[in-house]
Amino acid sequence: MKNFKLLIGCLTVMLLSLVITGCEDEMMAEVKVGSISAEAVFQGSPVSLTGEGFDQVQFVFVGNIQASFTLDGNTITFTVPDEAPVGETTITLAMPRNVRATYVFEVVLKPSPVITSFDAYVPVGSDLVIKGSSLNNNTSVTVDGISATVVSAGDSELVVTVPSGVDETSAIEFEITTTYGVAKPTTAFYARESVIPNSDLEAEGDGVPFAGWELLNAGDGAITAITSGYGGSRSMRVVPAAGNPWDRQVASTAVPLNFGDVYTVVLWAKGETAGAQMRVSVSQYDGNGADYFYGETVEMSTNWEQYTWTFTVTNDLPTHRVVLDMGMGAVPFAIDQIGLVPGSIGASGPVELLANSSFETDLTGWTALNGAAEVTSAEAYCGSQSMTATGAGGNPWDVQIASDAMELEVGTDYEIGFWAKAAGPDGVFRLSMSQFASGQSDDFFYSPDLTIPEEWTYFSFVTTAQATSTGNHRLLFDMGASTQTFFVDGVSVKEYEVSSSSEYSNGGFEDGLTGWTALNGAAEASTDAHSGSGSMTATGAGGNPWDTQIASDAVALTVGNQYKISFWAKAAGPDGVFRISMSQYDGNGADFFYSRDLEIPEDWSYFAFVTTAQATASGDHRLLFDMGATTQTFFIDDVSVVEHDACE
Repeated sequence: MKNFKLLIGCLTVMLLSLVITGCEDEMMAEVKVGSISAEAVFQGSPVSLTGEGFDQVQFVFVGNIQASFTLDGNTITFTVPDEAPVGETTITLAMPRNVRATYVFEVVLKPSPVITSFDAYVPVGSDLVIKGSSLNNNTSVTVDGISATVVSAGDSELVVTVPSGVDETSAIEFEITTTYGVAKPTTAFYARESVIPNSDLEAEGDGVPFAGWELLNAGDGAITAITSGYGGSRSMRVVPAAGNPWDRQVASTAVPLNFGDVYTVVLWAKGETAGAQMRVSVSQYDGNGADYFYGETVEMSTNWEQYTWTFTVTNDLPTHRVVLDMGMGAVPFAIDQIGLVPGSIGASGPVELLANSSFETDLTGWTALNGAAEVTSAEAYCGSQSMTATGAGGNPWDVQIASDAMELEVGTDYEIGFWAKAAGPDGVFRLSMSQFASGQSDDFFYSPDLTIPEEWTYFSFVTTAQATSTGNHRLLFDMGASTQTFFVDGVSVKEYEVSSSSEYSNGGFEDGLTGWTALNGAAEASTDAHSGSGSMTATGAGGNPWDTQIASDAVALTVGNQYKISFWAKAAGPDGVFRISMSQYDGNGADFFYSRDLEIPEDWSYFAFVTTAQATASGDHRLLFDMGATTQTFFIDDVSVVEHDACE
């Protein structure tokens, strides 16, 4: 038993590393500490002190970090903060009149699971091998949200069986949960077999940088292995030849393919600057017709993104090779996770940059900077939980929920999307990015004040990343302006790109008004464009919205599926208002969607909506711009309608 007494005057008593110091003018109650539950404790783990006199304790600190505690009779219990410094530190009990008690103990780094590499292409029913650290602490794994059987779990290697029911048509993710945390890969996984070896480029060949890959036209040091890969520790860096596609060429091992079957080449690539280009071809050119497929040349993003080429085996050859044709252009780039898979894989588009964007792992990846937030299962748009917070009725920042820091590329456009609803009327909040820092220009984006309806509603904004003092960026929900309670789900931050797979053609108006019809009023092509060289322009009639009405060609959307409608617009002057609708009014209920009246600024602005396709008498659907309400002239560009799943 450890006994501590405070006498009249200033007295310091030390016994078994527990110290109480204070200066009092009268006798205080005796403090007796019997034991600590552990001398070394993980971050985030509970600690208990037993003894007597603990009713005097007002605060508990681990190092300099305050920890909430509970007192149950003669036992104080608290949790070592996750941010507590690792190593020898002190527990400090703070009592009245500046009396302090300290106890030296050790904080041990919490063994949170870490993923360092994994097999990127594993079919259903086969074993997915994951390497990392701290993988064996009461481990469970889900793949695409479905529980997977754990075959073996060691500290540095985890093996699970890819379960049936996962999405086999696109990139998916898996999630590892242990006693000490959750880990997700930052790169894509496919429930497909790649029929070419060394897809991840991790294995070094005999005399070549990559086992299973032959340098056909490599130049002097133009194709090398680098450690800054998309997945794992190695990727391929290519310096193009500023010439023909075949002037830089790498070929896979020759493999048999089924004549007449469909296959997809899928890879991840990243240009060092804008303008990097490449294509793929199958099979290798031999002058005798073996080269039966040449894929479209793609211009690569400066972030890691997926690129795919789908082809049919039209030549009955014994073996086939995937050839990377990379000689065009002058911008170096990197490639990783190259697969050749049976069937089709759709392009996944930009990578999600937020962790736990649907709050299925509680508030992991999010912090309440001011006010408080929690998760709730009572309301959810995606999965089973959402994030909820209640405003303070003051400044927007009085309740402020922030994502973990992301590293965005300065000068690049990013789309922020989310679903939100309010528990009652008159709820208002805004978004901001990045976090305000006094004396810095870190806070470069503020949305307008958003009136949040009482039903789930989609919101979306595009902003250009700017430099911050830290180099990192955070997304913030500033919810303090009203006293309403809000629910947020399906939050997304991705690099913005105009979709190349819109259901409606010529959304960029590069082919004039092909695919569009003026039902009422008139429209024409314009060179005042948001991107490319063309846009559509029309002038309102100053009457009903439909008095100037521009419609897309009819397309049969899938009834019951959600679609995201997005476009850029600007007005030639002030006070311009229009709306969009879908599908065309016919008196039989075909018009199932109307946006709110949109105030169109005089500079290019982004608008996005999500609607569910409903049945129409014709079976077809049209997107309409209803621009007749004012007499303003408008410009429209980069129109896109794509299937949308906010919970992907």
